[in-house]
Amino acid sequence: MRIGLIVMELGFGGGGEHYAINLSLGLKRAGHHPVIVTADARLSEPLVAEGIPVLKHPVDRRSPARLWSNSHWLAGVAEDQGLEVFNPTGIFPAITAHWARNHLLRKGKAVPNIVTIHNLSKLTWSYYKLGATLLNHYADHIIFESQCELNRLRKRGFRNRYTLLPSGTPPCKQSEVTESREEIRRDLGIPHDTVLFLMPARMTEEKRHDLLLETLARREVRSLPIRFYLAGDGPLMEGYMRRAEELGVSHLVVFGGYRRDLPRLYAAADAFFLCSSMESMPVSIREGMAASLPVVATDVGGTAEMVEDGENGLLAPSGDSAALGRAIGRLATDADLRRRMGLRGKEIYQDRFEYQSWITRSVAAMACVRENFIVRHSASHGPFELAAKTIVDR
Repeated sequence: MRIGLIVMELGFGGGGEHYAINLSLGLKRAGHHPVIVTADARLSEPLVAEGIPVLKHPVDRRSPARLWSNSHWLAGVAEDQGLEVFNPTGIFPAITAHWARNHLLRKGKAVPNIVTIHNLSKLTWSYYKLGATLLNHYADHIIFESQCELNRLRKRGFRNRYTLLPSGTPPCKQSEVTESREEIRRDLGIPHDTVLFLMPARMTEEKRHDLLLETLARREVRSLPIRFYLAGDGPLMEGYMRRAEELGVSHLVVFGGYRRDLPRLYAAADAFFLCSSMESMPVSIREGMAASLPVVATDVGGTAEMVEDGENGLLAPSGDSAALGRAIGRLATDADLRRRMGLRGKEIYQDRFEYQSWITRSVAAMACVRENFIVRHSASHGPFELAAKTIVDR
């Protein structure tokens, strides 16, 4: 199958970007033909290495005139690449793909618009109301990664066709890590007798690194034998570093910046940590589970769809530093609990988020939508030109 993935940017490593990268790589390795369209291709190196076309175009522009212009360009890409499906991530790429789909329909070409929703960027009533309205009108089908995001949009009037399909996560290639755990921790500056919590998250407001620092400043937490490795950069990093100094907890945290060696970090860590105020289904939590790490996280969005409190991790209410401190203390002082929760997390990952299974189900869902799309529109727009479908029919 030839699938056009439209994502506003591949530059910061967010959830939607991880989705596009992981799906494209999985599709390519399974014999399909993904094409990426994005405005920012800084993270496209692994895609290019696999021979996946990455087409740079300003699909991040949101004015009606630019969306309309982009739709004509995208329709041309679909014809040149023989695309069978559009798979935009997010609302504005969905509008562009919908208009491109209409241009192609008028030419007798069937390319349905299957929109993936990771999460909307603002948790406000008006934003979700607008999102529900646009998705009802500008999508043939929606793939939701989490039940929580589906529920949020349903409350605002969403009524379109959908599939609930949490994305799989390729396990970090810890088998390719040649150093021992002790060597990695020594290189990272982590004492051998401390419990290492890994927090891989871009330093933006919703990730609440400030809450972590406040938690570490609590008397019952700062005396624990712990270190936190913060893997990620962002506009708030310098401010957080100053705040750590002010709170007297800078000795408990390592600001690692953006890292490309996450497998090494997972191999060195004892537990995973995330204290966001807003999430959908964080990819990083699934990576931690795949690495057999117990999870401490705030109970927001779809986190509880992955973390079973008391089974593979510990959940705390959003913004509750005392509850986070208690969870950190439990894992920091109980190695057996960390081991048991880590093993259970690996089981949940393999059962619900296994990578190859997700690729197979994604292709099956898109193929089914395309077949139904052809049936629905044949009377008014058919017969369709289906030559592209014979190239790879899976």
